[in-house]
Parts: sequence; C-alpha cells; structure tokens
Amino acid sequence: MHTHIIPPAVVSAGENGLYGMRVESTTLRICAHGVPLQALSKIDRLVERVRSDGLDGAIISVPPPLFRPDLAADDRASYTGLVNDSLLDVCRRHQPLFRPFAYLPAEDPELATKIASRLGDHWAGAVVGTELGVLSYASPRYDALWQALSDAKLPLFIHPGSSPDRRLDPFYLSNLLGNPVETTIAAANLIFAGVMHRFPGLNVILAHGGGCVAALCGRWQQGATTDRPDVPELALKPIEAVRRFYVDSLVHSSAYLAAIIDIIGDDKILLGSDWPFPMGASSAEHGLTHLDQALKIKIRKTNAETIFGTRLAGHNH
Repeated sequence: MHTHIIPPAVVSAGENGLYGMRVESTTLRICAHGVPLQALSKIDRLVERVRSDGLDGAIISVPPPLFRPDLAADDRASYTGLVNDSLLDVCRRHQPLFRPFAYLPAEDPELATKIASRLGDHWAGAVVGTELGVLSYASPRYDALWQALSDAKLPLFIHPGSSPDRRLDPFYLSNLLGNPVETTIAAANLIFAGVMHRFPGLNVILAHGGGCVAALCGRWQQGATTDRPDVPELALKPIEAVRRFYVDSLVHSSAYLAAIIDIIGDDKILLGSDWPFPMGASSAEHGLTHLDQALKIKIRKTNAETIFGTRLAGHNH
C-alpha cells in the first residue's frame, strides 16, 4: 500500500512550465526538489515489480515532492485536480492491479475537506503530507476533514514531506531522521488532540512503520500519567491510542518490527515498499523473511482487506 508514481499528465505540466515545475532531461524540478523520472514515470516498471512479488496489486500515491504547500491558494484546487485526475487515469488503465490514493492539500483544511467529501469508491483512500505551515493536525480546523473521511470510510495515509529543520541538511538526515520524526509529530498531535478518540471511524495509516511512534508512546503515556504541563486529560490513553493507527512494514529492522507488533499490533501492519525509492524495500519479502507464514499473510493480505474493504474490489484473492 506504499508505492509511488508520477503520472504522465504531471510530467507534461512540468514540460510546459506549469505550477512552478519544469523538466530537465530525466528530472522533474519542483521548487528545491529534483525528482528523477526514470522509474517514477514508468508504470510498467511497477507492474513488473508487483507481479514479481506475487501480489494481487498495489495502492499508489504521488511522491511527496508533488505535495505542494508552497502553491498560492488560487492554484491549489486546479493543481490537486491535475494530480488526482491523472493518477486515477493511470490506475483505471491498469485495473484491477492498481488503486489510487487521492492527494489532499492538507495545508488548506477546508479545501482538503471539500475534495475528500467528493471522492468515490474508485479511490483506495487519501494521502496527506506533514508540511502544514502554521497549522498542525491538532487544529480543530481539521475536524471536518476527519468527519468526512470517517463518513466515507476512506483510509488516510500520512506520508512525510521534507523536514523544515535545517540542522538535518547534512548527512541525508532530512530523510534518515527527519521523515520519521515528521510522521511522529503528526501522530502525536492526533493523539494529544483526542482525534483518535473523537473520530472512532477514522482509519489512519502512518508511513515507515509509524516513524518513532512505537518507540515513544511509553514516554507519552508517562507524560499523561504524571499530568505533565499542557498534557490534556485524555479519554483514550496514548498507549491505547497508538493501537488505533495502521502502519506500513517498512522499518529495515526486525527488532523494531517486533516492537511495532507488540505495541501497535500485528493486525495493524500493512505491506509497504516505498517503490521505487532507494530507501524502500527490494521485494515484498524485505524485512519479513523471519516471520511465520500466518503473520506474513496478515501483512500481505488480510490487514489490507480489513482497512480497505470493498475499495479493493476487483482483486480476486
């Protein structure tokens, strides 16, 4: 459920210099990002990967450089329409192999809610980033979005964008450390704002094993237990709230995966590859070879069927 594609229409928009994008040789330039197109724009490469993994299909989202919190407010709706329409078109041409996550411009909660409320059954769910400007996912302005997603039974995939912390510029730390931390901050805001309690129908999937959530939820619980300053009284304790999340399996550590199984639960882990990025998995067996067959089936099949339900219609087994 964690793969990426840049649809052809987005590449064409870059070739035409739209929305601050441009194409240079085999690279799509978006603001400070240079996104290589060799694999990301080749849907046939993803078809080959899914089939070589022996999977029934994959759920696709656009990669985080295409999340555009930098856009002017007037451009957000049309840009989001371009991204989603083109991704949906790619997936429709490869049914039932692929299902899309709709991109939501989360920096604009009202627009994101409007878009989410119009998503039909052909979407597997929605994806949002973590760059929200002055906002955080604790803001009440997101309550209407949580309700819309809950009402539509649309799972929400939270995938980190770039880290705003310039201390992480050296050593590729913006990804090695920044990405999981950004996911963890988003999850913490959902927990401490009571979102996971107030919206029991909201299914949230966290990228990269949930970042540091499994490692830190005991500390969060201690803060709640000892009434630390600014920690609210919570109807759902942090140690319980983390079990409301789904996470993908992409952690590159059997020890940490074991902790996630223990803390978050083996019924909440979904197969993730982050294809085609180097920080992803080389195959569907990556990081799972030590698990017994029953748990592999949960991660590769039954957990996805639980969260996505009929949105996976068309997959035979």
